[in-house]
Amino acid sequence: MSKTALLASYEKNAPLLRLGKVLAENGWNILGSAGTTSYLKENGIACKDVAEMVGPPILGHRVVTLSREIYAGLLASTKEDFAELERLHIPRIELVYVNLYPLEKETKNPQATPDSVLEKTDIGGPTLLRAAAKGRRLALSNPEQIEALESWFANGSPEAEREQLALKCAAEAERRVADYVSSSANYWEKSV
Repeated sequence: MSKTALLASYEKNAPLLRLGKVLAENGWNILGSAGTTSYLKENGIACKDVAEMVGPPILGHRVVTLSREIYAGLLASTKEDFAELERLHIPRIELVYVNLYPLEKETKNPQATPDSVLEKTDIGGPTLLRAAAKGRRLALSNPEQIEALESWFANGSPEAEREQLALKCAAEAERRVADYVSSSANYWEKSV
């Protein structure tokens, strides 16, 4: 059975391409946010826009990944859950890679305004990371984690090693989200 990954990357760069290639080479299905999907397809990697799964985009693509289908795919954990996913034609999402909007950079910018900070505030990305961490999926929040994923694939993808990798990724994802939200809180506290 092929596995599914969801990639949502603000930066369209070499790490995203590297990840897309390693997933494709190992037979994974790839879902992506609109820009990520376009970038991967332009570089010869098969990727399905997540909007095809959850319905037409609304609010300028701002809430596409904030969908119950996505979170069901990330949080399902029992035989009954998996049967429900199958009945609803929702894939179990085994891996999430999120490269968040550059909020920290914007909050440190002396020219930042409340509107520019809000524009760089990612909602879907942190939510994806936290759901993947809670669901014990691989929650990649840092391009440097791709190397560990490549090693796992090279070792034959053993389940025990996946569990360890998932726990390590979960800790990093939670820390990344905490730091991200903290930078936002610091900005807004200084603004009032």
